[in-house]
Amino acid sequence: MTHPLRLWLTPLLFFSTLAHADLATDIYDIAAQHQDANGVPGIIVGVWQGDTAITTFARGVSNLETNAPISTSDHTRIGSVTKSFTVTRLLQLADSGQVNLDSSISTYLPNIENGNATLRQLANMTSGIYNYTADGTFVNELFEDLSRQWAPQELVDVADRNGANFAPGTRWQYSNTNTVALGMVIEQVTGNSLASEINNHVLTPLGLDSTLYPSTVDILDPFAHGYGVFDPGIGYEDITVSSPSSSAGSGAMVADMDDLRLWAEALADGILLSPEMQAERLQMLNTIGGDGPEYDAYGLGIGEIDGFLGHTGDYLGYQALALHDLDSDQTVVILTNLKQFYDDGHIPTDIFREISPLLIPEPMHYSMLCGLALLTALAWRRRKHVSA
Repeated sequence: MTHPLRLWLTPLLFFSTLAHADLATDIYDIAAQHQDANGVPGIIVGVWQGDTAITTFARGVSNLETNAPISTSDHTRIGSVTKSFTVTRLLQLADSGQVNLDSSISTYLPNIENGNATLRQLANMTSGIYNYTADGTFVNELFEDLSRQWAPQELVDVADRNGANFAPGTRWQYSNTNTVALGMVIEQVTGNSLASEINNHVLTPLGLDSTLYPSTVDILDPFAHGYGVFDPGIGYEDITVSSPSSSAGSGAMVADMDDLRLWAEALADGILLSPEMQAERLQMLNTIGGDGPEYDAYGLGIGEIDGFLGHTGDYLGYQALALHDLDSDQTVVILTNLKQFYDDGHIPTDIFREISPLLIPEPMHYSMLCGLALLTALAWRRRKHVSA
């Protein structure tokens, strides 16, 4: 005899599977539309509910020369997602009393512009320190030799020669210089390289074996080539081989989709920090009117978009997004191997903002399917009761 509970659950599971399939199709279609509209060679997308994948897929190519297909296991440069790793290590040091977030940056870098800005203000992007990647001379030098090794102090010097943008704490403005400087603080305090500190205290505890803070131009295999479009009339340029030293603690790292999913969850949950420090991290500031990525709010090395927490990245030839929603336990990772230098847009964020309403709350047609499943289950249960 079939157990009554099984009779009740069978149609519910069936329609739930059907709803997930419908949602996966919609996510794929949205991503494909943005990919085609922007001429992105390859895209990797993963969406999860807890440990269950709603959808994971790769579409397009990892190499325009060979037309090799892109794969969900391919590594890419993740750009500013690195900031969330750098600041996490800083917060761990604050947890252990090795640094004070309200100490001024001049304690460690005496000659930096806006030296009275605190470590906290550097981490939440209110320091007023100039963004070195906005310096035209630096950009020209960078593209003259993408393999050039840059010392972090050289990047800070670029910012310093432009002067400060505003008094610390008076505005929110995204600046890559902030996390380059915080990486230097970490190295001073620990006596170790930022790469080793992130590896030993962030990557290893979480088992992120496919994530790397590289010291050379090499990327972990397998990897997707990164492409830049400087002028739509000229087309794609392969800029995969570039020195991560040009972004240091603000954007040097490499990862794959699965590791970024685990990282987004750990970052939002605060697994590596004390509850008190995670609460400080999540004191989010309104970013409206501030220059930088389109976050709705920003904390200590962590951003918020449509209620999801995490970080986005934009690097030479690549863009990335890794976000997690605490309430629904949903995670989204989107990676592309294109950077359009003539446009400030961020394709993964555009895709996410279009699919996020499908995730929280669920759209009407997904809810209707679940409702239909429940009504069917109740009808089956009633029929079984009557026939008994």
